[in-house]
Amino acid sequence: MRWLRRIGLVLLVVAILMVAWEPTRVALQTAVMLPNLLDAGPKPLNLFSDAPRRTPLPYRTTAAGAEPELAELWLPSWASEERQAGAMLLVLGVNNVGRNHPAVERVADGLARTGVAVLVPDSLALLDGRLEIGEIDGVVRAFQLLAARPEVDPDRVGIVGFSVGGSLALLAAGDDRIASRVRWVNAFGAFADAATYLAAVSAHAYRGPAGSVVPWIPTPLAREVYLGFLLDRVPHDADRQVLEATLGPAILAGERPSADGGVRASLETGAARAIHDLFTAGTLDEATAAVDSLPASARAFIDAISPARHLGGVRAEVHVMHETEDHHVPFVESRALAAALDSAGLLQVHTEFRLFDHVQPDDLDLVAAAPELVKLLLHVRTLMEETL
Repeated sequence: MRWLRRIGLVLLVVAILMVAWEPTRVALQTAVMLPNLLDAGPKPLNLFSDAPRRTPLPYRTTAAGAEPELAELWLPSWASEERQAGAMLLVLGVNNVGRNHPAVERVADGLARTGVAVLVPDSLALLDGRLEIGEIDGVVRAFQLLAARPEVDPDRVGIVGFSVGGSLALLAAGDDRIASRVRWVNAFGAFADAATYLAAVSAHAYRGPAGSVVPWIPTPLAREVYLGFLLDRVPHDADRQVLEATLGPAILAGERPSADGGVRASLETGAARAIHDLFTAGTLDEATAAVDSLPASARAFIDAISPARHLGGVRAEVHVMHETEDHHVPFVESRALAAALDSAGLLQVHTEFRLFDHVQPDDLDLVAAAPELVKLLLHVRTLMEETL
């Protein structure tokens, strides 16, 4: 078909350009792998690579008597103790996309066919839309499991984090148990500081260049996670129910509820009143002030999940990427993260794209997107060079 030939030609040209710029095996492997990762056009990788071996493995137990949470291990067909592979840990975000989601399987399969061992852990909390401090430990445990596999070269293991998973990946990379063993981290669509992110979702705006306020519409998932995260910070059941019933529907519908003096007066705890003020903030400045006025326990939680505040223990090189039209996490979060990493001497690459719907490939016109695809190839190649 004409469209198929056209896509194939574009991919061939891009592959040739990559090899011409840097005639290495890794550049060519990356170019051939990209159609699998994007699920776009012909997939030559499938024609001359063997299907990887995959198996579920327990990686942690979160409560006494509970079933262990599972991770999916993907191994190149040839990987063994005698012929070890480099490896990547894929850390997913807060959503209902687990290790067996087709998009996740496609990425893991493409990487494994190219020669990378891949581990994808499932977190019941993240799948349920909850972000908990224990998720950092979960990433650490998953990394330890992957690095200890006999088929894996422990000196060539990196972490790829998607969305909130990118923030968790950086926090885990600074953990003393694995900091010296993480070769690199790639944070894709992550937030730098949970405080500025919460303010952006509340105000439907983020801070742009020179302090400007840029209107922004958060996705339904972002609003849902925001609402649930803050309601979980209310310790009083009755207050939590009042906030959820009176303000929750408007937030989930994409509206910005106005302050309600009657509702606020009915709340019995200062924590609930502070969260009411954040839910009903009229401007970005008001939202920022409301976040700063949250109870100490909530602010401690926000600090603990903000990677830009905890880079001291990170030793790995860090790669940052973000979609500039992202409506789940504003792309300026990655700019702030890149700036903090650069100041700490940790930033390797920072790339911005116009290719994705947050962290998943958007409907691509591969001809029009060719310049962005070249940027993606160059970025992914840097990761593959550290791993293959």
